[in-house]
Amino acid sequence: MLSGLTKLALEMARTFQAEAVAALAAGDLGRAGKAETRFSALFLAIRRAVALKLRRWREDAAASPAADEAAMLSELMELAEALARGFHVLALAALAAGDLDRAGEAETRFSSLFLGIRRAIALKARLRQQREQAQREAEIRRKTRQDEKDGRRQAVAQGVAAAIAAVPDAEAQERLTADLREKLTEDERIDVDLADTALPIEALIASLCRALGLPPPGTPPAGGPAAAAEAGTDDPGAGPKGGRRMHNLATGESSTGTGSLSRRRPETTGRPPPPGRQPRPIPLRPRGPP
Repeated sequence: MLSGLTKLALEMARTFQAEAVAALAAGDLGRAGKAETRFSALFLAIRRAVALKLRRWREDAAASPAADEAAMLSELMELAEALARGFHVLALAALAAGDLDRAGEAETRFSSLFLGIRRAIALKARLRQQREQAQREAEIRRKTRQDEKDGRRQAVAQGVAAAIAAVPDAEAQERLTADLREKLTEDERIDVDLADTALPIEALIASLCRALGLPPPGTPPAGGPAAAAEAGTDDPGAGPKGGRRMHNLATGESSTGTGSLSRRRPETTGRPPPPGRQPRPIPLRPRGPP
């Protein structure tokens, strides 16, 4: 409502300003003065409306002063300046003719317009300061959210890297690490989840581990050792009685398909990680703002 009334006031101010300019051109000081009075009253009302909006913007941290208000003030200042110049000419002419009363009336109108222009300039400066402050605060909020998301991304990477480090096969580790890096930097869904601070880091780690075919760190597979033996990938070669030999990347054990488990020798599977082995760091390229 306030914005609509302000626009109506601006239209009326334009009309009264044009009337005053025409009267000044005709040398009709009385008519010009009446029109100037109406113009100045509207000018004041618009400045107060803009100041009220500015106070509301200060109370609402997420709001930012619009450029329309500054443009409106600039237009009113130009209209007021044109009127002030007209009254200035009349005042000088009256002084030259020795008509002090007429010159004084013209000067009164000039000073009123001059005051309105000065106050509009000050209000524009406040609008600019408020807009710049809002932009700085918005940038700080954006950077804070991005830092939080990047921190969560790194924490998730470290958690999943711990699960990858438990895989004894070096080639499998390389592949899983590449898959993890791609998911964390390219997957839009993961990016949305990382931005959701209400979603626990542990849930993200578990979700990514499942997506990569890994058990979450510290969580035994459901179903016990038998399920762990069946969770691996196919390994070339057949077990007894033509059974397919299965290899579990997480445990390094093989299943012959008969329910028995055997440990693959280091020379064929790669040596298992020594105790205390640290997970490989996952270098991530931070995503830019959406």
